[in-house]
Amino acid sequence: MADMGRLTRRGFLIGTSGALLAFATACSTGGDGDGGSAAASGATLTDKYGQTQVPVDPQRVVSVGYNDQDAILALGTVPVGVFDWYGNQPDAVWPWAHDLLAGATPAIIGTASTGINVEKVAGTNPDLILGTYSGITQSQYDKLSALAPTVTQPAEFADYGVPWQDQTRIIGEALGRSDKAEELVAGVQDKFASVAAANPAFKGKTVIVGALKGPGQFGVYGPEDPKVRFFTELGFVNPPVTEQITTTNFAPISTEQLTLADADLLVWYAGGGFGDKLRAELAATPVYQELEVVKNGRAIILEDEAAEAMTWSTVLSLPYALDQIPPRIAPLLAT
Repeated sequence: MADMGRLTRRGFLIGTSGALLAFATACSTGGDGDGGSAAASGATLTDKYGQTQVPVDPQRVVSVGYNDQDAILALGTVPVGVFDWYGNQPDAVWPWAHDLLAGATPAIIGTASTGINVEKVAGTNPDLILGTYSGITQSQYDKLSALAPTVTQPAEFADYGVPWQDQTRIIGEALGRSDKAEELVAGVQDKFASVAAANPAFKGKTVIVGALKGPGQFGVYGPEDPKVRFFTELGFVNPPVTEQITTTNFAPISTEQLTLADADLLVWYAGGGFGDKLRAELAATPVYQELEVVKNGRAIILEDEAAEAMTWSTVLSLPYALDQIPPRIAPLLAT
């Protein structure tokens, strides 16, 4: 799962927000024949806990995943309940997606500090529960599926590790809007391809993404973390040592193990206002200063709205991250 630190609220002034919302709306308001208008679903979906028969044209959809609400909204459904990951966004929906609520106010059915509140989920009277980007346990699944058909994280990925493409397609199938899901995925994939083509220096370069977990304690994100996938989708590769560090989402490393972070590019994620603390810790860590990637100026700290859009990693957030982050990375690899 992406870093669980609660973010401080900032103004989110996105110059391209209108274009993003127009893109999402265009993919969310199709007419007859485009797989969009009340398309019948009733599909049988398979997840970590088995198979689920979803209802046809569900109307009361609850998002218990950490970011599932973005895909649900992009596909034209307003959820009646959402999980509040960060605790600092109105209605637990980021600015790049908030207009798609169309004035609705979903119930908050859980937070990062409290987890899913099954009673609050029940209070929304759901007919479908979605939690594809999650770490839902068997016990939670049993309780949720007693309320309504429930689709959780796919078994083939680590918890909190479903790629945004798979997430969008799964939710699209659950909502009976697979055609729209494919349109959304194709649009973002085209943008990734365009940015990668404009930055050929990214191809084949090794990348490690890390974060500060506490005083003198660092960590490295695994290959299935969305922040790592953001870079690999742009042509970067995971160094083999990453597989040795972790096969899950995130693994702590000791100060001595920082030598493992000597890749072509070292990215520090410092969302939630942790940038200053991270800088202080790195400045006080001599072994870090000796890394070749640091000496060569190929380490960067990402801590602003673009970093959060990258971390959120949905069809609605990624276009903004793609506009903002690659221009910061490219000069580093030119050195």
